[in-house]
Amino acid sequence: MEKQWSVVGWIAAAAIVAACRDDDVRRDLPENPSAFVVVTDFETGAFSLLDVESRYAAPNVGLLHSDAVARVRGDRVYVLNRLGADNLTVLDAAAGFRPAYQVSTGPRSNPQDIAFASDAKAYVTRLGERSALVVDPRDGSRLGEVDCSAMADADGFPEMAGAIDAAGRVVLAAQRLDRNDLLRPTGPGALAIVDPETDRIERVVELRGANPYGDMALDADGRLLVAVVGRFGEIDGGIELVDLAAGASLGLAVREETLGGDASSFAVGPDGVLWVVVSEPGFSTAVVRFDPSDGSVRRVAASSGFVHSCVEFVADGVVAVCDRTRSAPGVRLFDAPSGSEMTRAAIPVGLPPWQIRRLPSVPPPTPPPVP
Repeated sequence: MEKQWSVVGWIAAAAIVAACRDDDVRRDLPENPSAFVVVTDFETGAFSLLDVESRYAAPNVGLLHSDAVARVRGDRVYVLNRLGADNLTVLDAAAGFRPAYQVSTGPRSNPQDIAFASDAKAYVTRLGERSALVVDPRDGSRLGEVDCSAMADADGFPEMAGAIDAAGRVVLAAQRLDRNDLLRPTGPGALAIVDPETDRIERVVELRGANPYGDMALDADGRLLVAVVGRFGEIDGGIELVDLAAGASLGLAVREETLGGDASSFAVGPDGVLWVVVSEPGFSTAVVRFDPSDGSVRRVAASSGFVHSCVEFVADGVVAVCDRTRSAPGVRLFDAPSGSEMTRAAIPVGLPPWQIRRLPSVPPPTPPPVP
């Protein structure tokens, strides 16, 4: 098994392990947490755990990089520690969210996302490389790479970002940003459709919008939804709809003019309604509900600054929103069918929340024997 460790990776791993030693197990963890929360003030990063039903949160359970994102599969949480740490760290929920392993993604590779083709194969996108890593998610061993250089713009890098598995294929998003111009988009983005049997790109879908950003999602008909933010602060994008079977964009499902700004995060409900965190031109944020059946937009939360960073379904009919209000940051819960808030105030989760992931039902860890 190939494991390339960086110095920063060793420091980060040592910090996490030190925070999660068997003889220092947190006794106040939720018995069955329903949400994993990445928290950060961009100097220090950590993760917290939230029980949505009881509204109980265990803050700052373990350390992460100050710029990290996560994916959940089964009883494991896959954390991408981004630029400066450049590693994949995997936490075992069944073992009290202790680290199962950590592997480097390459110096200054800046990993962005991970998608799973199977229990034995996953793909890690990297903003700082021309290829995506192919790894065995069970132990992090490297299986190969997917060459994405053909999608690059003039600076030679495709800037691979989001990743998702869909219909037996893995879809990787190329942002095509200009490294010589503050990472501004150079033109429309693209999607690489990868065959997991060969680890080769079998088709490239050219998007109509620029800068595919954040999570991608599938609608009820299996079509792909991609937020294309274009240039931040400009009304030039929206959420694009892609027919993966045909390998073609169907255009914007909703425009930024309708939403009121850049779609920095979104989630799709079983009824097809989109919950969207909107970054407005005046550098404030809002949360809106867009119903594609009638085109209606409802603003359910607003702010006077960059406050909202994520939105996620954390239980059936329950939407969680990251609220980074300086004086009282935390997680707010909304009833999805009605759009009304279920919390009177944000649930504190330690450091300001950045991203929320729903956790499957995992039995509580068995505490170590008392000597």
